[in-house]
Amino acid sequence: MLRVLGLDAGTESVYRLMLEHPSWGVDALAEALGAARADVLTALDRLADLALLRAAADTEPDAGSDDDAGFEGTRGPTTLRLVPPQTGLAALLARREEELRRTQLEVDATRAAVADLLADYTAQGRESATGAVERFTGPDAVRRCLEHLTLHAAADLRVFAPTGTGENAAWELDVPLYEDRIAQGVRVRVLHLDSTAGSPERRRAMRRLAQAGAEIRTVPSLPLHMSIADGESALLSTSAHTTRQGAVLIREPSALVGLHALFSHLWDEGTSPAAAAHEAGEAADYSAQERALLRFLADGLTDEAVARKLGISLRSERRMISGLSERFGAHSRFQLGLQAAQRGLL
Repeated sequence: MLRVLGLDAGTESVYRLMLEHPSWGVDALAEALGAARADVLTALDRLADLALLRAAADTEPDAGSDDDAGFEGTRGPTTLRLVPPQTGLAALLARREEELRRTQLEVDATRAAVADLLADYTAQGRESATGAVERFTGPDAVRRCLEHLTLHAAADLRVFAPTGTGENAAWELDVPLYEDRIAQGVRVRVLHLDSTAGSPERRRAMRRLAQAGAEIRTVPSLPLHMSIADGESALLSTSAHTTRQGAVLIREPSALVGLHALFSHLWDEGTSPAAAAHEAGEAADYSAQERALLRFLADGLTDEAVARKLGISLRSERRMISGLSERFGAHSRFQLGLQAAQRGLL
């Protein structure tokens, strides 16, 4: 009970017994406690260090007085007297409170130093900051800022996750971090590209997030990478398909209104895994991304433009076209478009 004042259990037992029997010597204390004599002497030394015992005055006590007891401590023979507990314990308590006050001041100073360090860490790669907008350059800066944004979300996270590989690895979803935020009560919603076009790693990540409680929907295309935290901060890529140009952190309320609207629109248009599993008809044989590709081709977009809109590489886009052409038995883009229209995919 008195450990916080510096008394271990053995020392406290000796002290309490001395308060009941101030005239007892070392042997009597040891016998009553069932302790070794050396342990009692060590406890007495500790009590003296804590100023709960003091050396008796040089004058001899009156004959028959039991106020003093002679102890031959580890520091040599001496006569010790109990300091009145009201005085001794109060002084110890005041000393401990002062130590805790100094410790709290040190903790506060350390907290401020840590905050400065984390601010410097997050700001590495920051190119500019103008009020409610900050620009970060390079994948390392993007990754740090995204981690900071996710970690400090208190209620809501909304994420555009087109891809997280290659040049966009900085935007890869940190699944354990999101799982932790979900466990802390944060609502997480993730929009990503149709799962049939994603890597096995991405599909596994989405399954883990869904099992943890995240809400997942897929869309055929996403305009950029983006993460919105608590409706107050949004980090978005300055380029749809590479982090080489960095990211922009926005806290401007009017801009956030537009970003919220964009997310809500695409979220409403998205398909949940459960809904996708129940699609009927021939269109169900084709992914949302494949149908979007056919629509973009029908609109006359080039391969490069289609790949950008779908958030995939040009090689992946051409591989999809080749696969669809083979399934349709088409030998040209015109035939591919004609077949798609006849099958109700446009």
